[in-house]
Amino acid sequence: MTDPLRPVLSLFAAVSAAHHAAQRLLEARLPKGVSGAQFAVLDRLARLGEGQTPVSVAAAFGWPKTSMSHTVAVMEARGLVRLEPNPRDGRSKCLWLTPKGRTLAALGRAAVEGDLEQVAALADEEEVARLAGDLLSLAARLSDQRRFPDAA
Repeated sequence: MTDPLRPVLSLFAAVSAAHHAAQRLLEARLPKGVSGAQFAVLDRLARLGEGQTPVSVAAAFGWPKTSMSHTVAVMEARGLVRLEPNPRDGRSKCLWLTPKGRTLAALGRAAVEGDLEQVAALADEEEVARLAGDLLSLAARLSDQRRFPDAA
């Protein structure tokens, strides 16, 4: 008898393996003391602009708010980011890179760029974009709290 859940379990295993391989690759190259999560935040702010709310960054990465809060607290304590009141609503906070954070973002990006170029060479840009879109769509479906009420 064929297990109807086997394809989904295989998909989850493949996504998990890819995530851990990417995490290991990044963290092996990043400056000492910079975690993959911290680099993700630093790089996002450096590439896409500062002044984003922690909630919007967490949503972009599919992270729980508590994980983002912890990551931001560690980064703030290390002097990598600063939180300031959101000028648009005054209730939330926005993230800004400090000079130290900006430097670490650039150092981290330079450290992983060669590896990223090698990964990029494995498939054409359209294929990579399509796969990224499919994975983001899957992530959005999996995080839909209405469909999975017991998921945290």
